[in-house]
Amino acid sequence: MNRHLLADIGGTHTRCGLGGERYLVQQVRSYENRDFKDPIALLEHYLAEIGLPDPDGVAVAVAAPIRGGVARLTNLDWSMDAARMASQFGVDRVVLINDFAALAFAVPQLGSDDRVQIGGAAPVAGATVGVLGPGTGLGVAGLAASGDRWAPISGEGGHVTLPAVNAREARIIEHLRRRFGHVSAERVLSGPGLVILYEAVTGAAPHGLTPAAISKQAIEGDPQAKDVLDLFFAFLGTVAGNLALSLGARGGIYLGGGILPRLRSQLVQSGFRQRFESKGRFEDYLSEIPAFLITAHAPALVGLNAYLQQLLRED
Repeated sequence: MNRHLLADIGGTHTRCGLGGERYLVQQVRSYENRDFKDPIALLEHYLAEIGLPDPDGVAVAVAAPIRGGVARLTNLDWSMDAARMASQFGVDRVVLINDFAALAFAVPQLGSDDRVQIGGAAPVAGATVGVLGPGTGLGVAGLAASGDRWAPISGEGGHVTLPAVNAREARIIEHLRRRFGHVSAERVLSGPGLVILYEAVTGAAPHGLTPAAISKQAIEGDPQAKDVLDLFFAFLGTVAGNLALSLGARGGIYLGGGILPRLRSQLVQSGFRQRFESKGRFEDYLSEIPAFLITAHAPALVGLNAYLQQLLRED
């Protein structure tokens, strides 16, 4: 039975697990990246912790673009070289894939208990899907059917220019443009972005303000925090609708990342869906596309395992 080391390396946290063809992902552990000097040290710690010094293979989902087998994280001073990692772990090769491309591969594996639908009709079987989600950054990817296999659509969609739908949003974006220059979707739709949005809306930057604190205040009924969270979901709906149109994602748009699962009821009750569909002549088209919040545990590892097994079958 093959045992492959799987790792989902984000800007703040890393999840590790074991994958193989005959069983689901097992031995899942989560770590704070700041506790390790580099990704090699983290992965070696995990293998020692579970007592598996010699994995059969290594596959890593990473929050970064991958060029020539090398990945440099966008929001953390870590880099990974597939060839060097293969030598380090004594395996034939190390598979690197964007973290949200791995998450997209999880979509065909999700059951009804692993997702919550937010409007729309049933997904069209075999149609292209889109995934996005705010965490330390904003991940975006897609998945398209290609014969009897799935093909990932990787990119850096989190860094597209953030659009405004109304005058208030235009004022907020102009304020941010004076501060940052280019205002990407990630600049607002991320954990740090929620704090930036709060500061832009309220004109205040309380010491020690965190995304968790803003969310907690909103849930408890603080009007300023609730207003900020509503804006966050509205921007998210616009960006998600843009992704659905760009990909023709009639298989659905899936929302992941580290923030949204903790705000499930707020997201469902927000203006996200209205903004998702608000595309003029294409409202009817978008009204049929379902959106789902992914609630499964460690879904990127599940998708990473599915991607690895597809590669192994093709070898």
